[in-house]
Amino acid sequence: MIINKIFIDVKSYALIANLPGKIMDNLINTFAEYNTEILVPYHELISTKDNIGNIFPPYIPHIGSEYDKYKIMMYGMAQNVSKPWDSLLNKTNREKVCQMHDAGEYENIWIAPYKVMLAIAGLYIYAKFGDELSSFGEIHNSISVTNYYKFSMNNGTDINPDQKLRSHQCPELYWSENDKLSSLELDTLNPDTVISFKGRHNNILRQRNSKFIKINDPSWVLQGGGGHLKESGSWFRECSDNKVTILVDGYLDQIDDKYSSKRDALKIYLLKYYSDWKRK
Repeated sequence: MIINKIFIDVKSYALIANLPGKIMDNLINTFAEYNTEILVPYHELISTKDNIGNIFPPYIPHIGSEYDKYKIMMYGMAQNVSKPWDSLLNKTNREKVCQMHDAGEYENIWIAPYKVMLAIAGLYIYAKFGDELSSFGEIHNSISVTNYYKFSMNNGTDINPDQKLRSHQCPELYWSENDKLSSLELDTLNPDTVISFKGRHNNILRQRNSKFIKINDPSWVLQGGGGHLKESGSWFRECSDNKVTILVDGYLDQIDDKYSSKRDALKIYLLKYYSDWKRK
């Protein structure tokens, strides 16, 4: 299979198709047929593979039922799981491809800071559209989300494909293949806004979308935010809009994982982005 040919075919198909089901089937089939043998140089580093070493195919994004209303697509980095999920080992390629799309509720999305990302998306929607989406379930149904890198890398510790891959293996081939796959889903879903963590992959996202927004990975909040996330820090913003305060507090109440211990810093992080978007 030559992925460049499929890339062109799917792009053309997405432009003329007017039924979401057809568009989705085309994307699913293309990802299911992806030739993972291309990634053999990274075989030992890739953890998403079956018991006999076959690398799982790339997965398509979660696409909320109300995605077309705002057309916001969010990118995490990579799964970085230590071993594949037992529940996926006996699944078909198509089922593996749909693992994120078919995840259902937002709690099932395998992106560690996804709840923070939902808060970010909710504030962006309020800043730009004036719509108050108070529950993560509502926001989850209103956006698309995925990881930029479609294959998990872990050799006992997480391997960040942006920063750490170079010390293990020449990264250019891996980067190039994931660039093609992410470009393919962007052409298919045609988002109006793309929100992504910092990284080399943003060069691709910025080229493909005029309304591109770069944000700090929420893990930065866990690491202390370099002293910026406190009332005396550079990210602190006063907020006189009571509706925004209620929204943010409501989002923080729904974050019950490791980020919940950083509530004050996380509030500053969220309000800084809201302030930036509202001002523009």
